[in-house]
Amino acid sequence: MTLEEIMSGESEYLEFKRMVPERSETYMKTVVAFANGSGGKIVFGVENGTFKVVGINQENAFSLIDGITSAICDSCTPMITPIVTLASIEEKVVIVVNIMPGGQRPYYLTSKGKEKGTYIRVSGTTRPADPFVLKELEFEGSNRCFDQTYAAPEEGVTEDEINLLCNRMYQYAVEHCKSEEAAERIHRLTRQNLLSWGFLVKRGNAYYPTNAFLLMSRNSFPQATIQCAVFKGTERDIFIDRKEYDGDIITQLDAAYEYVLRNINIGSEIHGLYRTDVYELPTDCIREMICNAVVHRSYLHPSSIQVAVYDNRVEVTSPGMLFGSLRLKDIREGISIPRNRALVYAFTYMNIMEHWGSGIPRIIRRCKELGMEEPELLEIAGSFRINLFRFSDKTRIGKSTDKVRESIEKVRISTDKMPGSTEKVRISTDKLTGNQKKIIQYIEEKGVITNREVQNLLNVKDSRALKVLKEMVEVGVLKKEGKLRGTCYKLK
Repeated sequence: MTLEEIMSGESEYLEFKRMVPERSETYMKTVVAFANGSGGKIVFGVENGTFKVVGINQENAFSLIDGITSAICDSCTPMITPIVTLASIEEKVVIVVNIMPGGQRPYYLTSKGKEKGTYIRVSGTTRPADPFVLKELEFEGSNRCFDQTYAAPEEGVTEDEINLLCNRMYQYAVEHCKSEEAAERIHRLTRQNLLSWGFLVKRGNAYYPTNAFLLMSRNSFPQATIQCAVFKGTERDIFIDRKEYDGDIITQLDAAYEYVLRNINIGSEIHGLYRTDVYELPTDCIREMICNAVVHRSYLHPSSIQVAVYDNRVEVTSPGMLFGSLRLKDIREGISIPRNRALVYAFTYMNIMEHWGSGIPRIIRRCKELGMEEPELLEIAGSFRINLFRFSDKTRIGKSTDKVRESIEKVRISTDKMPGSTEKVRISTDKLTGNQKKIIQYIEEKGVITNREVQNLLNVKDSRALKVLKEMVEVGVLKKEGKLRGTCYKLK
């Protein structure tokens, strides 16, 4: 313990006491809360508020240590064994009680019992655990996950329902591959995959759905929704627009992502003769934030995921405290303890997420690359929040617009000098859609494009990609070559 740590004040993981109280219950609640969370320290001999180091009487320091250790061991269930040490600060002695994260949760005061004696740490304070938090602590203590638990009292699932979910997940995985080669490596799912991931449980000869199966199919959990809103200014005062998405969680994820894109600024950049849409914020970061909330939230928590767009930021709030013994610094470093293991398996297979723990570090790294303010990670009111900050002066969009104007002027000048080509350029820049221009730009760079590459480029499904390509062939921009799997498209 150092003076710098003390001067930083109390926090989620640090609490000060001027002296060792005669009644141990005054600090025992905090001991329990630390054990139920990410651990923490109680320092005796420091005034709370002023952070003044007053110290303790050195003559009975060791008897105080023995009393603290015995009180903690005797007062808590399961038993908590603290690490109690002495530290010298400003020539005064303080007692530091270090409580490690517990592995047998929930921990509670024996005298009060589990229902009333379980405490947690929230925003630097100690408070009784709500019933849904207590339930989650019980899952943690028994190394179980809510999403892998049988969704009682649901009846068994049919073979058709199992096949429908397997096929849907397979199609989603294929559509979100980055290359045709990667798509060909995707294996089709079977009932055995769902069983091993925890989407199904087997009892006798029958199969029953877990909570993960329901969340991905016939989701009926009232709290398993995403609430989206646009606010005027930077505070939650005035709604401009709001929408709540229900149904299966994948449909919710896609809908919430599209909602954000519709409500942030978009500019354009010219590459060659063609215009490319550019959002003010990196779209991959927006999707990762929402994905992180959907897969890692507590589905025992009665609140919905909230996605809010403000003038200065996009904010995603995920219900539930950080899981296990995780701290914010751990998340920044890519450390992950999955709360919903079945969903993590599914999201990884479906190419929605890459590796456990990689999402937040990737968002931070991407923002740094683009010269953006680093995203803010917060624990707030028993939930996890990430803020992605917008450019306050809209610098990026302004620059993009300037590039468009400059490029258009260059095109206009060059076409004036090229007899007979003016009409072609006008068609290229005015008639084609943004997606069509992306396809043309791709072909200019690669020489050819396939249906699969169009799906990846535009982030659309097979039917939409075919429609766009067919329209471009019909207007005489592209020509189609080859058959079946060998079909490709070139500039005409």
